[in-house]
Amino acid sequence: MHSRTPPRNRLAKVLPDNWRQYLVDLGCPKRKYTAVCRATLANGRMIEDLIIEEGWVIALSKAGLGSTFEERIDFHPAEITTLELKQVV
Repeated sequence: MHSRTPPRNRLAKVLPDNWRQYLVDLGCPKRKYTAVCRATLANGRMIEDLIIEEGWVIALSKAGLGSTFEERIDFHPAEITTLELKQVV
């Protein structure tokens, strides 16, 4: 058995540690959470509903709140310049 549950999207990308700590500072638990955030990237692109689950960027819209799926994350999480927490589940 694995000691850790893999993300529901096998194409997910790891959120950088500074943003993980930022979410914890805002009240997210360190484990077992799903957060809906608004993110701005270095190139100016804004993602309204970025879904982060247990420190992994798993989806770019609320459609990713369902069951297991595959969705390509078309940016590198290190490009995030601002992150605004909208909701924690």
